[in-house]
This record gives sequence, structure tokens and C-alpha cells, in this order.
Amino acid sequence: MPKSVYEGFQEYLSRLEPKASEVDKRKAHKKTVEQAIAAEFPGYTELTIIGSHTRETAIHLWSDVDYFAKLGVSDVTWGGSRVASTTTLDRTKKALQARFRNTNVRIDGPAVVVEFEQGAGGVDVVPGVWVGTTETQPHYPVFEIPDGVGGWRKTSPQRHTKYLRDEDERSGYKLSKTIRLLKGWKYSRSPRVPLLGFHLELLLASESVCVGARTYQQCLIEAFRLLRDRNGAALNDPLGISGRIPATATEAQRDTLVGHAKYAVEKAAAAIDAEECRKIDDAFYYWDLVFNRQFPAR
Repeated sequence: MPKSVYEGFQEYLSRLEPKASEVDKRKAHKKTVEQAIAAEFPGYTELTIIGSHTRETAIHLWSDVDYFAKLGVSDVTWGGSRVASTTTLDRTKKALQARFRNTNVRIDGPAVVVEFEQGAGGVDVVPGVWVGTTETQPHYPVFEIPDGVGGWRKTSPQRHTKYLRDEDERSGYKLSKTIRLLKGWKYSRSPRVPLLGFHLELLLASESVCVGARTYQQCLIEAFRLLRDRNGAALNDPLGISGRIPATATEAQRDTLVGHAKYAVEKAAAAIDAEECRKIDDAFYYWDLVFNRQFPAR
């Protein structure tokens, strides 16, 4: 059992670490996904892994493996014009459902989700089409993916991953671990915190929340304050590629996010005060409230 708050966070981080077996099991579906996409989209060229599993920010059970399906221009064009992204998502869903007949397949934002293990894990398939490269060197490919409301938005998975990895290194690798802790918080709450992971990662990186001689406790409370004070507002992509990056999937979820953040700020502040007064049991108690009774016991 942990004796210090630092040891408590280390133990909690070890619990959040994805198990190699669960990740490998989800990756084992790659060939079937490829076959499904290739059968539906003649211009399809490649399926690559993107997202949290490329940035060391995935967590046990809850982080799906994100696949990016590179389509051809002809796959998203009709009559010389770009089709609605909902049309492409519907086609992707139909293709995957034909291969995974006894599995729940649904559309979620820019992706089609294939759920496994009773919803505790799965794979997300994001369709996209190449539209150019980043302006500055070295040049990274830029794609357009569904924006969740019928349109398309630009993204560069490789460039964003490079940015987040660089910021993680600059923080002494506290950034990726703090993001994992916040994802643990997200899924521990009831109802779950409706916070989109891409927004969370770019927000913490762009605000340098974890840079300098800071503890996880200090990183977390600053992150909670940011989420509270920003009132669920979308974030301008710090790289200027993806435009505005929403914090939640719907406007209605913003109040829920802010409510969770306010509670977390209050309890995290109490935990930090208790630790400064050497009331370690009290500090554990308040962190346990933040993480809804899932923080390690002392």
C-alpha cells in the first residue's frame, strides 16, 4: 500500500496502464477492418494507428485503438463535389457491420466504433482523405476527416503526435502521465465526464500545464481549473491545422463537464492543503473523492 501521495499516484498510474494483451486483441481485428474498408471504397490505400496509443496516453480498458483509413478522392466525391461526411461514415459503418455481424457498430463523432467486450473496449475507424501537407518544414500530410456534423475538418495525425510527444518530453514526461490521470478521472465519475480526449491533450500541452518542477497534484489542479474556467469552450488548434477543437460532443454536455471540474478543483485543493499540513490520510481521502473511490488506499 502506498505511504505517500506520490506513491498513491504512481500506483494509480500503474493501474491505468493498458495491458499488452488487451491492446493486441484489438489490433488483431486490423485485417478484417482493412478488408471491410477495401471492399466498400475502391480508392482506399492504407490503415494506420493514430490517437492515444501512439502518444502514451491510452488507459486500461477504456481507450479504443484508433485506426485511420486513408481513402481516395473519388471515394468522397459525387458529381464533382465533396459528399457530406455523414455519407462516408454511413458507408463505413455499413461495411464494418457486414464483417462484424454479432458486434455493436455505431457512429461516434468522426469515427465508426466497433465495440468489443461489452463496450469496455474496441476499435475506432476514422475515414479521411489526403488534401495536402503542412505549410512549414518538415512537411506532414494533411487530411480531411468528418467533423461530426456532416462537414469535414483538416487534421494531421503525424504532426499532432509529434507536437504532443515534444511537449511531453519538455515536461519531463509528466504530460502524458497527467493526461492518463485525467482520463482515469473522466471514466471514474458517474456520469462520466463528457470530455473529448484530443481537446484535453492539446489543451494541457498548449498551456504548458506540466512544464517545470511540478507534482502530479499541481498539474491536476491546474488542469481542473482550466476546464472549469474555460467553461467548456472549444480550443484553437495550437498548430493552426484543425481550427476549433471542441471540448465536448454537444453543447448540452458543457455544463456537465464544468460541474465535474468545479467539484474536482474543490476536492483537489483540499487534498493539496491537507498534504501541506502533513495530514496524509486526509489527502488520500480527498483524492479518493476526486477519483470517485478509485484512488489507491493508504
